[in-house]
Amino acid sequence: MTVPASSAQAHYWSITAFAFNSQKGDLTKAELLSLVLLATTLLTGCDAGAKGIDWYKAHDAECKAKYEECTKAFDPRDTEDCRNAIDATVHGGSFTKSPNKSW
Repeated sequence: MTVPASSAQAHYWSITAFAFNSQKGDLTKAELLSLVLLATTLLTGCDAGAKGIDWYKAHDAECKAKYEECTKAFDPRDTEDCRNAIDATVHGGSFTKSPNKSW
């Protein structure tokens, strides 16, 4: 068995190998569910270098640049950084307001 590159994947494979080579032979539903939840938790990553919405509100030039970059992507809200830049742009009042309606 080859060990994957990342430590989370390596940990996942070691847990999986242990589970399937256990002395019982068969996994109970609870054990299998626990392994699936653990693997999902370990393999789910977060965007550690993402800047917050407040940071983007305070840095307008960087916010506009990131907003332009993200809106050109296939999925503009794919990363946490893009979601924060888009939210800061929308909630920060950077868009031109519509004129008041006289109806």
